[in-house]
Amino acid sequence: MAYKITIKQGNLLNEKADFIVNPSNTRLLLGSGVSMAFKRHCGIALQKEMDTVLESLGGYLEQGDVVATSCAEATNCKYALHVAVMNYNPGVRYAEKNPNLETIEKALYNIEKYLSDYAKHENKSIKIALPLMGCGVGGLDKKAVIKLYGSFFSRDVTFDCEVVIYGYSNEDYRLISQIISSKQ
Repeated sequence: MAYKITIKQGNLLNEKADFIVNPSNTRLLLGSGVSMAFKRHCGIALQKEMDTVLESLGGYLEQGDVVATSCAEATNCKYALHVAVMNYNPGVRYAEKNPNLETIEKALYNIEKYLSDYAKHENKSIKIALPLMGCGVGGLDKKAVIKLYGSFFSRDVTFDCEVVIYGYSNEDYRLISQIISSKQ
């Protein structure tokens, strides 16, 4: 079965879902963009939980890595999947911090591992909400990321999953709708 894709406009943190994706960084700092919205929505307890997870992993992530936490004080989601999009590791400077399409593709496969494991244990349909990763501070081309999403989420998987792709602005929503619709 293939993923079921839904496209919405607005704030993905209002979505009721099993998983909501936070395009973060290799240090798991809730600083700007969607990450700041997560901090406001889920509370400061989320940053503390992320710090604990990062410490348990040796304090280091690579771009494209994904870690799961609760959604802390938020009640509309079970888990947050934090994606290391920006590279904030020591010694990384300037444009080297930014992601590329391979970073996003690696992240999608890592997200899928969480979804697959969750489906095996829960034996029910899953719902995940995600924004256009890497298109804000990361500077990736939105059309390229949307095409990658379209290709990735048109594949068959062994579990039932609704993927809600959010465009924050009306323009983003229209662009996602146009590109994804042409893929289906």
